[in-house]
Amino acid sequence: MKRTLLTLMLGLTLRVLAEDNALPTIFVAPLDGDLTQIQGWQPALGEGLAEMLITEIGKLNKFQMLESTAIEHLKAEIKLGDDGFVGKDEKVDKGGFAGADFMFRGKVTRFGSKSQGIGLGGFVPGNVGNLGIKTSKSDVRIDWRIVDAATRKVITTGQAVGEEKGVGFDIGVGIGGRGGMIGFQNSEFMNSALGKATVKAIAKIMSDVTIMNVPPSGRKQAKAKVAENQKAEADAVVAALKNTPGKVLAVPAKGVLIVSLGSKQGFKAGDKIKLYESTDTKDDKGNVVFTEEKLVGEIILDSVQEDRSKASYVGTLEVKAGWTVKAN
Repeated sequence: MKRTLLTLMLGLTLRVLAEDNALPTIFVAPLDGDLTQIQGWQPALGEGLAEMLITEIGKLNKFQMLESTAIEHLKAEIKLGDDGFVGKDEKVDKGGFAGADFMFRGKVTRFGSKSQGIGLGGFVPGNVGNLGIKTSKSDVRIDWRIVDAATRKVITTGQAVGEEKGVGFDIGVGIGGRGGMIGFQNSEFMNSALGKATVKAIAKIMSDVTIMNVPPSGRKQAKAKVAENQKAEADAVVAALKNTPGKVLAVPAKGVLIVSLGSKQGFKAGDKIKLYESTDTKDDKGNVVFTEEKLVGEIILDSVQEDRSKASYVGTLEVKAGWTVKAN
């Protein structure tokens, strides 16, 4: 029992220490948009922006990123194993996902381009029509926050704005009814004014996230509290065991005692425990009806086994089997 308690206490301590030293976990929820302000907003845009944020936040070495945009694919992998398509020794089981400490949430309040034609007027000889210059200004605005996943408390908030002039980008419906194809992998988007504005906005978010102070998450605090309570309970059990009195089982030689206390009660070699002379009062039938204990000194445990120990006694009294030994 003692070994089990010590293993539990050690396991809890190592687990809490490991979590304290680990980076807090975070996932990025797909961004949504203000539909009254953004024409052609598609869910794929929110996922694309989330992918970009996952990439950039992962570079900060401030959080452990958790998958969020492909969660259905991970769930499908689990289902393949549950349905028997993957061998039992290779399948992914439920319950293995890491828990999130924080969530990154963002809403896009502006994502698009405005074109403006500037007429030069006049008529150029040899040409037909008016000359003009068409300019495009793209801007991206993202309101964002980081939320404690366990408590719903908002840890920090911010707004990021990026602007760029140049070639626009079509964010309308694309292949398969999904629009945008937004992301670092799309060179057309990255070379456009809208792409450059997006990168500026994300860079502003990363600048703010880099300097933010990340507090202990509610999830981590709750687990630490549970571990603390479990350790306190284990300590109480060990203390109770250690205060259980034992007996002198044998006196094989002068100054050498075998006692009924060992590692199961929390003792180790070198511990000192008290020795009491026990005097029993018996009735006329030989039954013990009263026991008196008199402190006679201390003994030192030299060799400790699970439920008994060899001890040394340097006093002058002749110790007898049946005497009591206690921690206090």
